[in-house]
Amino acid sequence: MTVMKKLQGLAASSFLAILAFNVPASASEQLTVTTDQSQIITVNRAPGTVVVGNPTIADVTIQGNQLFVHGRVFGKTNIIVLDENGSQLAEYMVNVVLEDDYNVVVFKAGVGAGIQKESYTCKTDCESVFHIGDSLDYYKLINEQQKNKLGLAQGQKPGESGDGGGGQTPPAQ
Repeated sequence: MTVMKKLQGLAASSFLAILAFNVPASASEQLTVTTDQSQIITVNRAPGTVVVGNPTIADVTIQGNQLFVHGRVFGKTNIIVLDENGSQLAEYMVNVVLEDDYNVVVFKAGVGAGIQKESYTCKTDCESVFHIGDSLDYYKLINEQQKNKLGLAQGQKPGESGDGGGGQTPPAQ
């Protein structure tokens, strides 16, 4: 083999190696996550930085080379995963959906109150839940009931708040 052919082969190999390191991450992967649920994604090595386009829609917790994607509210966002050197490992287009076969929405027309929206989940019996867009009064009622239920589960007496002051705000110091 002549020196010229060896140089051409070396140049071609070098060019391919450079291309391999400069190829951007593959096209965005589609990911669907249900609201109030999490999904595990494994990347090929531990990320250095993870950027969420809209953290009100989805959020991420990192453990080693696993990402736990949490669906917060329905909508679309993206997640970009970078390594320690800032090179892109992956990108995900995230669609957070409210996917429950048992969801029911009730619209009530009231005098002077306009149309009121209430959300329920109904499998055998219907139970109140709240979602974005529900009427403010309905939301406040369900939210307060959920706080009370959580407080009881944590050992509080009925009517007692979690602030340790019997429902009163402690004085500023």
